[in-house]
Amino acid sequence: MPKRPDIYELLAAQQASATTTTQLNSALKSTYIDRTNVEFWSGVITVARALENSRYGMHGLPIPETGKVHIETIANGESATITPTGTELWRILNIDVDNCSVAFKDEDGNISPFQADYAIMPSIGGVFLSATMSLVFFNGSGSEQTPSIAYFKVSL
Repeated sequence: MPKRPDIYELLAAQQASATTTTQLNSALKSTYIDRTNVEFWSGVITVARALENSRYGMHGLPIPETGKVHIETIANGESATITPTGTELWRILNIDVDNCSVAFKDEDGNISPFQADYAIMPSIGGVFLSATMSLVFFNGSGSEQTPSIAYFKVSL
C-alpha cells in the first residue's frame, strides 16, 4: 500500500504565517472520512488549531492592542485603496468618508458601492476587509480630502 501524504508534507517548507485556511480546506477535499485517514485528519486539526490560536482573537473578538485609525490624503480626482496584507482580517468600526465616495473592491477589480446610512456609521461593526476585499475612496469633491477608517484586526 502506498504511503499517504500527511498535512506536514503537503505544507512542507512553508511558514505558518503564509499558510492559509484555503490550503487546509483544499487538502481536506481530497480525503475520505474513514479510519484510514484518522492520522491525516489529526494533523490537519493540529495545524488548524495552531493557526487559529496564533492568528485570531479569542471567540472571534478583536485582537487586543491592534486597533488603528488609517487616514488617507487624496487629491481631487484621485482615489486611494485600503487593503490588509497577507492573511490579516480587519473589522471596520467606523468610516469617515470626508466628501469622498467609497466602495468595496475585490481582487479582480470589481467594484460595489458601499451602502450605509452615514449618520449611523459607528454601528457598522460587521464590515470586514481582507487581502481580497478592499475599500476604495474616490475623491471628486473639488479639493483634497482625508477620509479615514477605524479598525481592529481580528486575524493576523
